[in-house]
Amino acid sequence: DWTLLNREQALEQTQSKQLDQRRLAYGRLAEIGTMDDIPVLLAALWDEEELIRGIAEQSVWGIWLRTDDPVADPMFQTGMMLIMQDEPRLAIEKLNQVIALKPDFAEAWNRRGHAYAALGDDDRALADYEQTLKLNPYQFGALSTCAEIWMMRSDYRKAADYFRRALDLNPNLQEAAEALHA
Repeated sequence: DWTLLNREQALEQTQSKQLDQRRLAYGRLAEIGTMDDIPVLLAALWDEEELIRGIAEQSVWGIWLRTDDPVADPMFQTGMMLIMQDEPRLAIEKLNQVIALKPDFAEAWNRRGHAYAALGDDDRALADYEQTLKLNPYQFGALSTCAEIWMMRSDYRKAADYFRRALDLNPNLQEAAEALHA
């Protein structure tokens, strides 16, 4: 039960020598962590323990996917669901609403980029991914996706740059590492 930890306790516990203590700390940060905690979580992506790396990555996403806004959160969840249901046009409409409410919420731009990519509009997708990176320079997922688009466009130097930047943040991106190697 990690709900007993407050944010400061969780951050302190990430330094524990005990695996279970670190695991609980990183799990709790997924729920109550802030963007200020992302560097701590990114450092854990380099941990020798695979379990810690996995939990830290999930915690990063847990923070990124929260608007902490009772109006924007359900709209954002709907936008993501529409992307998964292969309804990119409807997703774009919903994510436009989220962006209007929370223009600094990087993940809304990132997910709208996914919707544009699903429509084959790579220029708009890249523009949204670049906005994502302006708002959240740690967004290794957006970096990897940009790299994939540049690979499809046969600009391998640009793709390699994006893959390297993504891997500098998260060395566990196996597909990015394989693509960069290729």
